[in-house]
Amino acid sequence: MLAQIENDYFRGAGLAEASMTEGDARRAFRLMQVERLLTTVDKRHTPWAMYLSDMFWTADEGRILIHDDHPLMTQEGRQTLTDVEREKLRLIVEIAGLCHDLSLHFAFDLKEALGIRRNDLWVTNRRLVEWLMATENERMAMHTAYTMKKHAISVYEGMHYLPAQDELAELWSSEYGQLVGRPELTDMPPRDYVKAILDALLQIERHWRRGLKRLKLRPDLIMLHDEIYGVVPRRFDRGVLQAAQALYDYMDAELQGRLVLEEYNFHASSWSEQPESVRRTTAEVLERFAEKVRDVRSKFLAEGWIADNSLAFNYLMAHAERCGQGWWREEDDAL
Repeated sequence: MLAQIENDYFRGAGLAEASMTEGDARRAFRLMQVERLLTTVDKRHTPWAMYLSDMFWTADEGRILIHDDHPLMTQEGRQTLTDVEREKLRLIVEIAGLCHDLSLHFAFDLKEALGIRRNDLWVTNRRLVEWLMATENERMAMHTAYTMKKHAISVYEGMHYLPAQDELAELWSSEYGQLVGRPELTDMPPRDYVKAILDALLQIERHWRRGLKRLKLRPDLIMLHDEIYGVVPRRFDRGVLQAAQALYDYMDAELQGRLVLEEYNFHASSWSEQPESVRRTTAEVLERFAEKVRDVRSKFLAEGWIADNSLAFNYLMAHAERCGQGWWREEDDAL
């Protein structure tokens, strides 16, 4: 089986010689092979990297080796190999591991993979961004950038920062007229693809930091401002901030915790199974907030802003519901 894997995936690659190396030379060989395996795709647009990954690693996040009944990974299977073959297998498993992380878009060890000490898939990691923009391993850069986007979406989802979450999930390239989706499904040039993702991540990060550090705004107030916009804007608008502050003050004084109800049924399988008192109170509290949104809209904003049932209006209503359920100013730790 080892010979078949070597023939199918590493023919002429110099696997035997590379398996005797360590450090930078070994890393360079791994990267070259992963780049080639990510670049080669079948008719279904599945990279060869995925197939090699599936031979050794489960599809779970985090590297979990397939041991049971694997002809090479069991102790008995390894005992049938020569020392040279075992070294080849060790290197193949390392390459397959990085193929696993990149083709499935899971976080990976930047120091082990790229020699970057700061192990952080965030756009503020300067060394990582420099590598992404300069590396000759362009397909790896695309998959890494997509992994960063996926990771950021998860972070913003956990923060309930809905405009940022949606902006990244639906990231659009006006230049190429397409969503910036999975790298194996795009015809965008690699560097333009990477730059589109990095620019979006950096714009959101700078906006968030500007609100926190320069304007000294609380996280919920930043989110209210952006929810009114319906997107993450490139600047803070004074009038929108006034509207956001009015909603913030109302939520802080009138809404916080009002939907934490003793009669709430945590075992209900649907909203209709909640007690009538819970449904009635929730509807009344949220309708009062909706009226406050309309009042703020008329006082601070021009015609057309946060129209009923618009995306911005729905963002605000979701924020209000979290506040009513007690999830309010939880993000103050970010200050």
